[in-house]
Amino acid sequence: MRFFISSNIKNNAPLFTTVILFLAFTLIFWITNWFYFHWKYGITYSKLYSYFFTDPRFPEPLPLSQLLEDIHIQIFLYSLFLLALSSIFVHKCVRDGIKYSLIISSFLSGFLEALSGLGVYFVSPLFIHLKIFFFIAFQFSTGTMLAMALKLYLSKEKEEPPERGILFTLVFIFAGTVLIFATMNFFLFVAKMGITPSSVADYYLGNRELFIRKKTVSGLMSVFNPHLVSMAVYLFTVAHFAFFTNLKKKIYWSAVLFLSAFIDNLSGYLILWGGPFFAYVKIISVIGLTLCLYYLSAVVMVSIIRHRARPIVVL
Repeated sequence: MRFFISSNIKNNAPLFTTVILFLAFTLIFWITNWFYFHWKYGITYSKLYSYFFTDPRFPEPLPLSQLLEDIHIQIFLYSLFLLALSSIFVHKCVRDGIKYSLIISSFLSGFLEALSGLGVYFVSPLFIHLKIFFFIAFQFSTGTMLAMALKLYLSKEKEEPPERGILFTLVFIFAGTVLIFATMNFFLFVAKMGITPSSVADYYLGNRELFIRKKTVSGLMSVFNPHLVSMAVYLFTVAHFAFFTNLKKKIYWSAVLFLSAFIDNLSGYLILWGGPFFAYVKIISVIGLTLCLYYLSAVVMVSIIRHRARPIVVL
């Protein structure tokens, strides 16, 4: 991200225009996020209870696979969104304590709001109150960062070169979110397909005895196509930060990271056309992708702790 090293965005017309347009899109996202949360979950305890348990008289939990998929998508979106917004906000001329507080609180509230669904599912419906609280906290902290960034770039206010420690903190937090994302991605796979070759094969090829329908080519394409670009952007960001550490064999890790993700996405077609044997390929690719994300994010976090990383990135 150019924002990580540029401290004079206003004098760079193309970059300045891009930042303004990004902030405009972010403002629209922030506003519509209120409506999205209200329409999907509801903003009251009773509405959220109905979402998680369908009927208060005969409560039946939301399918775990659907819950994990919601969390999976939310973590992906929030991690990239907050990384980009924070990298612009850090140029605001305010005390570093305010910057640290808003960045950390935004990441914490956003991810705790997403993960609070697990508390509702496994612990108690009382976690619904926490989900509402963390959503409002997330909107408040991101809204504050957005308002301050808009004021900075829509006025004559001067930019401030970001303090190096804040950049380290921002990348460290992002690397931590990668660990959460990889974990949710793996558990989503287990919840939807199981962990055995037979259960994975049944998921794609169908099983009449278990009332599982065979997947269609068009159905698989609806997952395969968007995952290509979304995972490419996400993995590119993860790998790029890792490359500014002392990681050895960087080309090897980049190849393994992208190849395992591609095979993971492609393996559905391989099973559908090639048979149950390719269920082993699916399982190995998912485990490989998970371990690779774990390792690269751990490398980034350890390197920052030791002050040997240089996560000042130019894309």
